[in-house]
Amino acid sequence: MAEQFDLLYSNLWRAFFKPEAADLSQHERQLLHHVPAVRGIPLGDVSNHLGIPKSSASEQVKSLERRGFLRRRRDPDDERRLSIVLTKKGQERVASDSVLDLDRLAMALKKLSATERVAVLAGLERLTAAAPKVPPSRPRL
Repeated sequence: MAEQFDLLYSNLWRAFFKPEAADLSQHERQLLHHVPAVRGIPLGDVSNHLGIPKSSASEQVKSLERRGFLRRRRDPDDERRLSIVLTKKGQERVASDSVLDLDRLAMALKKLSATERVAVLAGLERLTAAAPKVPPSRPRL
């Protein structure tokens, strides 16, 4: 079942993935979408999420910082730690951006019956609700 979901998810991603925006690379867009709107996130979490070395993540953060999408701040609980946070410009960009081509997705959903659309969304909502209850996987050595 998980393998079938993986295959279907990959096919959907390729079908509805929005190409890079003119002003941001795909990695930059993913990075912005991964940063929580209110509390910050450590650089290590960003590099782990994107699957890239910390040095590469740091370069992307610097580039986004220069363009006003991100800023770094000291962790209020631990002054030694830096967190990356979205600026107002970054928050606005994330709110107006989607990694999916929503117009194409809407056209595909219209090809389903109303009952099928409700079932698809209900299933995705249940899967989304179940996901946080699954323990994180351990890194492979």
